[in-house]
Amino acid sequence: MKKIMCLALTAALLFTGCTGKSDEESAGTAGQAESSTVQETTSPSETTQAATQTAEEETQTQTSSEAGSMKAGVYSYHLETEEKSWSTQKGQLACTVKIQYPVFEGDTEGEKKINEFYQEWISGKMEDYETDPESIVGYALQYRTEEENAQTSETQETETFTMPPSEEDFTVGGVVARDNIISVFHESYTYEGGAHGMPGRLNFLFDSETGKELTLSGLINKSGDELNTLVRGKFLELVEKDTENRFFEDAAETLNAKTDFIDSYYLNEEGVVFYSSPYEIAPYAAGYTEVTIPYADLGM
Repeated sequence: MKKIMCLALTAALLFTGCTGKSDEESAGTAGQAESSTVQETTSPSETTQAATQTAEEETQTQTSSEAGSMKAGVYSYHLETEEKSWSTQKGQLACTVKIQYPVFEGDTEGEKKINEFYQEWISGKMEDYETDPESIVGYALQYRTEEENAQTSETQETETFTMPPSEEDFTVGGVVARDNIISVFHESYTYEGGAHGMPGRLNFLFDSETGKELTLSGLINKSGDELNTLVRGKFLELVEKDTENRFFEDAAETLNAKTDFIDSYYLNEEGVVFYSSPYEIAPYAAGYTEVTIPYADLGM
């Protein structure tokens, strides 16, 4: 019942038009130096039809660089960010995307392949933003253009929108090198209007010698059922020991039915961190719920 009430409240807040990032959402890259490639364009996806057919193309590119290498084991890397903004034909900013990624500075085969992976990953994401009408960019351009047309038909001029532009940001939350594994943890934040955006996470694993992408299931010595039982037990301990009502009333029921714990993880120095997302077993304000399984317990 508490989960239903929370989701209903969130739906109501979508009309308030305010936004902001919490300290937890932005903490992943505090103090990290980065290089930036910034692009701003009014050339949106052709597939967003009315939002794109009459848009004028104008691209500005600016590259800036700051010194600052970081270390993950024996590997040195720095961070770069690719940023792009999309505006309507009338100049209203619709959406901004920022993607931060690591660039490894060595000349080993593994490091070169990981750098190539990220170039392909970013290129693919940017192509999706440009061509997919159901992407955050496609929706933002369509919404902004429809609002502009409605305003113009009523007042003969376009007013400034009260709803902030949409945005999607990816940051590097951590890089871990252990044995022959390099792990890169990303955090994301997606805002499409309303009281707040939604955080997200993903993790990439690479073979440090070849640069080949790995899977967590291929690195641990437990079956899927064994891993689910182990991780579920750790989460249930948190729920059972909770005295501050941080979790939904049906949190234990949700955890007992969950069989995809392996899909939500990242690596740190102590072990593999498994997490549940906001709204899964606790309210949005509680953020992510995490448990750490030591590497030795997973045979890594």
